[in-house]
Amino acid sequence: MTEFSVVQEGFETVDILGVDVHRVDRIGLMQTIEQAIHLGSGGVINDLNVHAANLAQVDPEFRNILNSSDLVFVDGAGIMLGAKLLGKRLGERLTYADWMDELFARCAERSWSIYFVGDTEETGAKFSESLAKRHPGCTLVGRNHGFFDRDGAENEQVLKAINASGADIVLAGMSMPIQEKWVWANKDKLDAKVFLTCGGFPRVYIGDIPRGPKWMTDNGLEWLYRLCKQPQVWRRYLLGNPLFLLRILRQRFFAG
Repeated sequence: MTEFSVVQEGFETVDILGVDVHRVDRIGLMQTIEQAIHLGSGGVINDLNVHAANLAQVDPEFRNILNSSDLVFVDGAGIMLGAKLLGKRLGERLTYADWMDELFARCAERSWSIYFVGDTEETGAKFSESLAKRHPGCTLVGRNHGFFDRDGAENEQVLKAINASGADIVLAGMSMPIQEKWVWANKDKLDAKVFLTCGGFPRVYIGDIPRGPKWMTDNGLEWLYRLCKQPQVWRRYLLGNPLFLLRILRQRFFAG
């Protein structure tokens, strides 16, 4: 049995509102990343949370990208609850902030390099500093803010910079579904082996977006803490969460 056998056998998928989510745990996720770097393919990795599931209902392009990805993991207690209501079993909840330090440590051990695309120049600089302090052996070979023209010459310059850096992993930290669409449109032009759409994770990593206390994060209440800290995103939670649950119930009782 090779170290990649679990990945080679593939992961089962679970249908959550028309999105195929892989039943994967942290070990399987890390093996998928390692295999993609080893083989040079299979590294388009996305995640599904309640916000993404709702977007996929009204954006067929986004939904198709998720369903065509090499791996889609669960990021959020809401998806876990939705699967439970559907009577389905998912894998481990893999919120970026819970496992990225492990990935950074592996990058240092295996000499994998990272390029970050997203957010503001200020956030990118702080993220670079934080990463260097916490994982000095992890190489961030470049970064670019996320507010560039993604359809023109500026985009080509970003792609050229990423390829010139020799990065193994691209972290795309833009909002959904911009980051997923950007990766999908440009993945064949890039030499990187792994693409992770990490959203606002860098802001969490540098402390600009605080995480809730452990008793909240462990019990599916991180969204409530985030709402208290960022009331401007109230629509995403106060409207999006009930809408997601209604859609889950419709799938449970009326689909097929």
